[in-house]
Amino acid sequence: MSGLGLGLGLGLGAHRKVGGGAGNKPATFTIPAGYADTGTKRINFSEPVTVTMTGGVTLSIAGTPYLSGDTIPVASTYHTLTINNPGGAAGTITFGRRKQVTYLFLDGLGSSVITGDITGMGITYLHLQTLGSSVITGDITGMPLTYLRLYNIGSSSVITGKITGMELTSLLLSNIGSSLTYGTNSLNITSANGIQLLGSTVFATKEEYERLIMDAANGTWTPIGSRPFRIDAGTNANCPDWDTVKAYVAVLREKAAWTIIPSAWLEDNGGTWPADWNEYEG
Repeated sequence: MSGLGLGLGLGLGAHRKVGGGAGNKPATFTIPAGYADTGTKRINFSEPVTVTMTGGVTLSIAGTPYLSGDTIPVASTYHTLTINNPGGAAGTITFGRRKQVTYLFLDGLGSSVITGDITGMGITYLHLQTLGSSVITGDITGMPLTYLRLYNIGSSSVITGKITGMELTSLLLSNIGSSLTYGTNSLNITSANGIQLLGSTVFATKEEYERLIMDAANGTWTPIGSRPFRIDAGTNANCPDWDTVKAYVAVLREKAAWTIIPSAWLEDNGGTWPADWNEYEG
């Protein structure tokens, strides 16, 4: 989206209050002049929403054009959006209120400039990937997420908050630094993404990694032994204590395909994990 200035105040789901009054703010995207649709943009809602557009912005869904003031129904899974702005001035598109948005998928936006704050969204499914020049920010704390994928979202986009109290089927975070923290979650891993903390993604404390390993070991994995569990980055300081997690490691090795940990966690490099950790059976 060549510059979808997504004043993306999308929002809260049907069953949990997130971000205080943020969920009542409009779910507005700002579309630059001359914008031609690109990338993949999907969305869904907890209830039908009224779409409003200004400045020459156009919208179609599955080939059906929508005009300002029309009502968009709830989709069985999601709506795929085609958005353009052939006008000479920037415009906007607003999908009701943030708390009505339950699904957001933005992928492959290239040189697009999408800006927005996702604080207050009630998202259950959040997929942000290869956002290029886009600037998506916000706090995911309290969102009822079941699917979370943040993959190479770019240095300008920063997603913050605490991953806790969620019922996740997938957790993939790639090159997002230390902007998120981990609490405790119910894990039922069915997605091929599994659980992966890739590239520069890192949690600050050893306790967070200990809880993640425990949650993963206590969770369900389908099919057993096929979904990845991977942690790329880590330091001596955030190394989970081997004696604390070793029993969970033995269980998790049976449930997930797990072969990679940060080298700093190994005893030879100042950590607490033995070199043969991936053979430990309890």
